[in-house]
Amino acid sequence: MFARIARGWGMAKASWAVLRQHPKLLLFPVFSGIAFLALITVIGVSVFAGAESDYVRHAAQNARVDKPVIYALLFAFYFAATFIIVFFNAALIFCAMQCFAGHEPSLRAGIATAAGRLPQILAWTLLATTVGLVLNALENFLKDKLGFVGALLGGLGEAAWGVVTYFVVPVVVVDGVGPIEAVKRSSAILRRTWGEALGGEGGLGIISFLLLLPIMLVVALVISAGRGLMADGAIAALLVAVIIPYVLALAVVFAALGAIFRTGAYIYATTGRAPSSMDPALLQGAFRKK
Repeated sequence: MFARIARGWGMAKASWAVLRQHPKLLLFPVFSGIAFLALITVIGVSVFAGAESDYVRHAAQNARVDKPVIYALLFAFYFAATFIIVFFNAALIFCAMQCFAGHEPSLRAGIATAAGRLPQILAWTLLATTVGLVLNALENFLKDKLGFVGALLGGLGEAAWGVVTYFVVPVVVVDGVGPIEAVKRSSAILRRTWGEALGGEGGLGIISFLLLLPIMLVVALVISAGRGLMADGAIAALLVAVIIPYVLALAVVFAALGAIFRTGAYIYATTGRAPSSMDPALLQGAFRKK
């Protein structure tokens, strides 16, 4: 555990060096968040406007909504949300590759590159959305049938899919292949250079948890203090004003750090050469040759 944390800190520092030198890379997670909020807004406006339609009123009066309609809407939302994440991750990964190559990253070039891979990104989004929903349905089914064991099995299936597809977006950005081929190449890269279950991601996860821990403790203390403390409008407003920006900032920073580390690990895994800003020994600890 301590070695894992130390390695995570080292990877975070190496990725942070890139992010500190090029802070504009943080804009990609921000763009992704803004696009997601826009999606939610469009859905909210559509629901509000649709509430006046004859079909919606009829369905509400009869307390019935067709299940295929619900599934189609859920799939559409999941597809759109996944596309937003993948698109801006692709742009960020391209810019990170520019950084590792010693060039000044261009946000415009990153967006243009992602747009140039739009067919592949859409195809991968379709596959990822379909598999994700199937795995989620399977997990719910197993949980209903087997309880905790079923939930564990379903979670392992989702984790295995996440591992196999770990390098899919870098592969799409670099090679411009379709989703099936991208999954095959991602899996092949992991088979050639696999170590401690993506120790870098685990290390970054531990670091982010440690940084979130003070907020969790504050919230727990406030809850344990009783409703009287929460009833104080000034204290509640102060907590909201501090906690929300802090959590959002952590989400943005670690989303960027994760993409930067993944890019560096991909470069090392495919070329055998560590990027200049990353310690080769550090990457060899996370991706040990089998």
